[in-house]
Amino acid sequence: PPPFFFPPPRRHPRVPLVGGAGSCLYATGAGGMISRKSGLYVGGFYAKQQNGWMTYSDYDKNSINARWDYALSANTKLTLAGSYNDYYSQTPGSVDSVAFYNRAYVSTSDFTYREVKALRVRLSTEHAWNENNHTTLHLFYRDNSIGQNPAYGIRWTTGQTTATGEINVNDFKSQGFILQHAVTIQPLRTRLMAGVSLDHSPTTYDAYRIDLNAQLRADGKSVEKYSISEERPDIRIADYDADLVNSAVYLQAEIKPLEKLTITLGGRYDNMSFDYTNYLDNTTGKKSYEQFTPKIGATYSVTEDAGLYANYSQGFSPPGLTSIFRKKPSTDPAEFYYNLTPARFTNYEVGGWVSLIKNTLDADVALYHMGGTNELLNIRQPDNSTDYQSAGKTTHKGIEYGLTYRPDAQWMVRFGGTNAVHRFDEFVLSTRSTDQVQNVNGKVMPSAPSWIANSEVVYKPEFIKGFRIGVEWQRMSSWYQNQVNTVKYEDKGVLGMKGISVLNFRTGYKWKGAEVFMNVMNLTDELYAFSATRGNNATDRATYTSAPPRTFVFGIQYNFTGKS
Repeated sequence: PPPFFFPPPRRHPRVPLVGGAGSCLYATGAGGMISRKSGLYVGGFYAKQQNGWMTYSDYDKNSINARWDYALSANTKLTLAGSYNDYYSQTPGSVDSVAFYNRAYVSTSDFTYREVKALRVRLSTEHAWNENNHTTLHLFYRDNSIGQNPAYGIRWTTGQTTATGEINVNDFKSQGFILQHAVTIQPLRTRLMAGVSLDHSPTTYDAYRIDLNAQLRADGKSVEKYSISEERPDIRIADYDADLVNSAVYLQAEIKPLEKLTITLGGRYDNMSFDYTNYLDNTTGKKSYEQFTPKIGATYSVTEDAGLYANYSQGFSPPGLTSIFRKKPSTDPAEFYYNLTPARFTNYEVGGWVSLIKNTLDADVALYHMGGTNELLNIRQPDNSTDYQSAGKTTHKGIEYGLTYRPDAQWMVRFGGTNAVHRFDEFVLSTRSTDQVQNVNGKVMPSAPSWIANSEVVYKPEFIKGFRIGVEWQRMSSWYQNQVNTVKYEDKGVLGMKGISVLNFRTGYKWKGAEVFMNVMNLTDELYAFSATRGNNATDRATYTSAPPRTFVFGIQYNFTGKS
């Protein structure tokens, strides 16, 4: 890939999804040389879950991938790679507080699903002109289809016995290339990389409403079960065709003015344009987003085992097509987001690393500050729907750190974490005078814990060769459930710590090419949620994405090699 991209902020808060139950996974692969110049690999993957800990959470996934390498000469290599994935999953969605705290892992819907079929093909060539010049060319093709009846699309207002959902289908085909050339200028101790990329992706998207019945609990304030009343293809939520073209050119230079100092200078120009037909309002047109983004960095090796670095970069992220062409909820007549502007980010980062005590203790740390403008966020609404809105200004800042200690060949201890603030600086929620909440200026973003940590201790005893045993600790501090910062998720986990505090246990034994293993996730059977969100009104109730209870995973693996 190109030497650097500028995506949306990688440090944006997100509660991870892990775990699973009642499932099986089979994976196999084989490869080798079929001639002196040619090698082939073919792999397969199948995963299935039935009767998991959460009702209506079955899934099937089939995947096959292959790669063929051929050496045209000592300086030129061809690679042809491809994969096909077929995935179908029931999607249970979130639960309310009644179900969550009663450990009733029962989905409120038995009709939601997600189905994906994806084909990927890549042909690459690499050529070394001489020891200082190297060129790579990647040609690619993608064919993707995603159909779903999403649980997150269900919209319900407290007390109502009806609700709405949606069914949508997104199809696209892509073809394009990435061309890059690297040259090393020895006298100047400089390496230059230049490239260009082009991606042509015709895409279609269609979404329509479904009417639902909502079976309420006795309190009348929460839903026990949704059921489909009627599909309404006549009520379209989105319906468009777009001919999307993404293009970019970039240049990066790595300069070593001193033996221990490396300076990186780079720039990238992106252009995303598309011709569209929006069938909801019968309009056609063209839109284009473009941006130049620079990058400047420096790395200094203080010693062979310690160093410092500093980076400055800008980021650019156009709004997604779906966010542009979907109607705004609760808006009549229909309005769209044709005037959404790209999100832009400015990031500053400094850090360093050190290895001590004969490389048995490694540590690294980084400080960062990233400011964003027009960051496009999916905002939760009182009816449990979400609406795309652009934040005027946001701030993401914090410290990231890691520590690894290996006192001998038997023990390994690692700890990593981040302390951060993710804040709305200027964010207007509504311009209507009748709405109670006008803005969330200065508020902390919801689902943004201030501390995330992961630690692990692994023991591999010398007296049992091939045996390993380890314990992992996952930690997230409490976070705000809503944008107005009035309610937190602060349930207690292991050690009584608020938020998420979970232990995972792993052990295994490897003998020659065979390995058996067992993992126990959520060892102490804590009740906790991956996410907990609610609207900004005082009467809104929280929804929880439940984490699995104690889960056992057993596996066996065998690796073998052959020589001709």
